[in-house]
Amino acid sequence: MATTVEQLKQAQAQNRELLKEIKALTATVQTLTEEVAFFQRQLFGKHSEKITDPNQLSLLADDNGVFTDPEQTGNQSETTVTTVVHKPKRKRCESVDPNLPIETTVIRRENLSCDHGHQLIPVGKHFVREVVHQIPGRLYREQIFEQTYKCAACETNDGVSHLYQGTAPQALIPHSLATSSLVAELLYQKYALGTPLYRQMKAWRRAGLILSETTMTNWVIKAATIVQPLYTLLHEQLLTQPYLQGDETPFQVLREVGKTAQSKSYIWIARSIRLAAHQVVYYTYSDNRAGKTAQQLYGDFTGVLQCDGYSGYNLLGATVTRVGCWAHVRRKFFDDACKIKGQPTITPPLKLLDQMFHLERGWRDLTPTKRKELRQEQLKPVIKQFWQWCDQA
Repeated sequence: MATTVEQLKQAQAQNRELLKEIKALTATVQTLTEEVAFFQRQLFGKHSEKITDPNQLSLLADDNGVFTDPEQTGNQSETTVTTVVHKPKRKRCESVDPNLPIETTVIRRENLSCDHGHQLIPVGKHFVREVVHQIPGRLYREQIFEQTYKCAACETNDGVSHLYQGTAPQALIPHSLATSSLVAELLYQKYALGTPLYRQMKAWRRAGLILSETTMTNWVIKAATIVQPLYTLLHEQLLTQPYLQGDETPFQVLREVGKTAQSKSYIWIARSIRLAAHQVVYYTYSDNRAGKTAQQLYGDFTGVLQCDGYSGYNLLGATVTRVGCWAHVRRKFFDDACKIKGQPTITPPLKLLDQMFHLERGWRDLTPTKRKELRQEQLKPVIKQFWQWCDQA
């Protein structure tokens, strides 16, 4: 039979095991709580990464930048504070492009006699207001003929009719009602306004043109074929620039051969930087995220490419120098700062990153040479502090 000392030792050992188990379970609960809060924010919260912190007012007081505006989380204090608000005088919010054409309307009197019956003489005009009108788009049918001619002199000489006719321009799409203006409007509705073809059908019907979704789809495909040389030229011109930015984003295709509607396809984008003399934004589609698409997109490029850390870019050759994006870096620290509901906790790395963005925004309109000088002088110490924190974390 175990002695009291042995029982005490067994109880202590069991207690230590239970404490370890409690510690592990507590850590698991904490991790799961953070994950639940993260997913709730992704599903139901605001996707903005703006933050506010009273301790940062001295640093970013005059900044209206991307990451310093407060978010409303729904958990603010419900204490009612009565303040006197002086409502500013209402100002006209709308504005008009000065390049719009102007039509002047002068309203004349119906009676051109004064109260005494004398004839009135125009001496000027008084401005009343300016308004904007819209003329709705309209469809009309154009029937194209080729004028036929004959040479009466030749017919008199040889007794044979000599007929000639004009040459009509080639149709945009053979054996089709499509014109450049019609297809351009269809593409504008689809890609600029995001209106699917099946929803455009009713609008075209109301305008007097009955089209099937298949017909409109064929127009889109054939229009893409027509502009393919321009598309290729834009890509070639883009690759001649020394600095590019690239990314890829999921894109759902509902009826793609060999793939379910729930599977992911991708739109890859390559674009020139903001200060480039010739701005080009180039989109290409791929049914996957494989690195071979990056090779096709940047295969002939020599220069600096700013992109994320996706491994597919590892297949690019030595002619491409890849650089990262601080916004992607900041996003991870922002997610970590939002482990609990409510306003994000201002962590040291997040504060340093926001300071970097604040400095960069102030230099936005400076020359590259001046920005480089200021970066070495002011930004480099901040980045050094950031990496020192990462090494110590």
